[in-house]
Amino acid sequence: MKKGNRVAFALATAVLLTACSRTADAAVTTEEIVVPEMSSKDILVDSLEYLLEEPDGEQIQEEETAEETTEQEEKESEPEQEAVICYGRDWGSDLTQETIQVSEVTPEVLLGALARHNIVPLLDTRALSMEEKEIDGKKVLYLDLSEAFGEYVKTMSQEAECIIVASVVNTFLANYDADAVYITVEGKTFESSNAVYSESLSDCTPVQLQDLLMTGKTEETKEQ
Repeated sequence: MKKGNRVAFALATAVLLTACSRTADAAVTTEEIVVPEMSSKDILVDSLEYLLEEPDGEQIQEEETAEETTEQEEKESEPEQEAVICYGRDWGSDLTQETIQVSEVTPEVLLGALARHNIVPLLDTRALSMEEKEIDGKKVLYLDLSEAFGEYVKTMSQEAECIIVASVVNTFLANYDADAVYITVEGKTFESSNAVYSESLSDCTPVQLQDLLMTGKTEETKEQ
């Protein structure tokens, strides 16, 4: 209630009480009292309703636009790099090469891209470590993969296995400019149902890899 209304109300009440003071049983009716248009309770309710009002539609749109602009600027600030993914489609054919855009070339990114072509299982296939070493003047990658990769390969025929291994080897060779890749699983020699990969592998097609495994003429770069 405003201060002016309270003063007017008090004066009206005083006059009314004076006029009726001689009659003890006289009653004051509500018709003789001027009720304010809005009480303090009404003001409080209106204030709470104002605080709980939904933001203006234009304000929401402006905030959303600002957030989208910030996200777009962050994406544009990330430098993009090219990665080469090698994967086989069928036995007897050369590997297909695909160039993709990535924010950073890492073993995990390469494995994720290979998983989209069913070369490695999507779940639980991880690069536990990767080291680059110089062996007899050649750059060799020592790639240690998780157990999921080894178990996946063991379920494959020899032809499918050669497609998988050749795809992994050629993908890592292409992106790290290396000469050979030595694959291990959980820090141990990579063994499948068809072969034991105790030596490093260089650039090859699935058919060439099968011949190498059968003749044992892979590069001997394993450290003793």
